[in-house]
Amino acid sequence: MSLADPVYDLEFKRHYLHPKYWLTWLAIAALWLLAWLPVRARDAFAGAFTPLLIRFAKKPCYIARTNIELCFPELSAPEIEKMLADSIRAGLMSFIGYGEWTARSREYLQSRFVVQGQEHLDACLAADEKIIFMIPHTWAIDAGGLYLTSLGLPMCTMMHSAKNQVFDWFINRQRARFNGIVYERDAGIKAVIKTIRSGKHFFYLPDQDHGREASLFVPFFAQLKATLPALPKLVKLTGAKVVPVLSVYNTALHRYELIIRPAMSPYPTKDLAADTRAMNVEIEALLGEWPEQYMWFLKYFQTQVDSDEGRYEAGIRKLRKR
Repeated sequence: MSLADPVYDLEFKRHYLHPKYWLTWLAIAALWLLAWLPVRARDAFAGAFTPLLIRFAKKPCYIARTNIELCFPELSAPEIEKMLADSIRAGLMSFIGYGEWTARSREYLQSRFVVQGQEHLDACLAADEKIIFMIPHTWAIDAGGLYLTSLGLPMCTMMHSAKNQVFDWFINRQRARFNGIVYERDAGIKAVIKTIRSGKHFFYLPDQDHGREASLFVPFFAQLKATLPALPKLVKLTGAKVVPVLSVYNTALHRYELIIRPAMSPYPTKDLAADTRAMNVEIEALLGEWPEQYMWFLKYFQTQVDSDEGRYEAGIRKLRKR
């Protein structure tokens, strides 16, 4: 990728075969093989590791507990631990099944999904609308994007590069499997705007903390959250409709589900703060029945209203001392 061409470069590089990446290739091979296991057996295997991860992944679990406590102050300590365990279980099942999206056929992958709210998507497509799929960070988020592109929808998205170049290449090659376009986030938004205007849809992740200067503080569940006000500006620039979507892995039924809500309307308004809050309201509504599907280990509340110190830093320091 270069600034002149912000599309992720999917070409295989010779240095990917360097010995430092051999363990990564071994992990990718394992994911490929796991894609062919019976789903229930694979899910049972993934679920068995949940207690182990809770025991040893101290820092991610601390962040997740903190987020759950902030968002759901009414929950008791056992209820918080249950949501944490359910979230990790969903995450492990999604990760161990990740190879499906490279190894298996388009028809098989579509058969793994159940869609709720298809009529809202159909209405936008029938009106020939450009769509911004507003989708929060769930464990099955990549599966949702791949499902939509597998239907033949022309899509683009933005991503951060992973530290491991081989795994970065693997996941972005997978994201582009059905002709999706993947842009590097650091290259800026201009290429995405141009692509949406050309008639393609945008897979937009709205919920990460991008710092004080770029954000507005608006409510998110029970807290004020530094929220990027980019979505209403993007709609004004492209004329697209915003369709809130949630992609989850139903651990009880061993299948993916895509939940589609009606397009946000009227949106945007003349009130940027209200529009930014409306986006968070949609995320809350999407997660209402699926709170355990959220990636709670991300630092959603890192930027604080009244402090320059990150929300999680004091607790992380304590963990390190232990």
